[in-house]
Amino acid sequence: MIKYGDRPHLGLMVMEQAKTGNTTGLVSPKYEKYIVRGVTPGDPKVQWGRPDLGVMHLVWLLAGAKNILPVSNTMLEYTWISKDSAFGVTNDRGPHAHPCAELFLFLGSNPNDFDDLGAEVEFWMGEGEDLEKVKLNKSGLIYVPKGLMHLPLFVRNVKRPVLHMVIGLDIGDSLTKTQRYPPRGV
Repeated sequence: MIKYGDRPHLGLMVMEQAKTGNTTGLVSPKYEKYIVRGVTPGDPKVQWGRPDLGVMHLVWLLAGAKNILPVSNTMLEYTWISKDSAFGVTNDRGPHAHPCAELFLFLGSNPNDFDDLGAEVEFWMGEGEDLEKVKLNKSGLIYVPKGLMHLPLFVRNVKRPVLHMVIGLDIGDSLTKTQRYPPRGV
């Protein structure tokens, strides 16, 4: 640890990294296995949406099923939504249910008002008589319990970019056991 007086000094540590070629960051190599650097682009052939409704391209930051950081047993996908879009509206990427829970986050980009989503979200949960269309116009989170059918998702009236994240919890191999349903809502 490089110190300045009696305290660690970040600037000197970065300069030392540049001199020695140590690019592992400020983390001991012992814990490097817990660090993800950069993102894994999604398959460019996989489009969550339709051109007439708007397409979202997701990237992975964590995907235990993809061996990016298997020890986490978590999946994290994200995308920036900058125009009206639809998600989960095609036969190959339609409504579905997983044997794991998921969190869907929608975060606005207004630095002066974190509640300001800058868009309107419509998220479908359940099926049949239990179907509900959840609407958000503030930054928020939707918890989808394991086994609950969800999607489509529509993002409309986009005024500012929205950061959208999906976090799969305790995924194991559950993403390979996804139950798919036909598209709805379009």
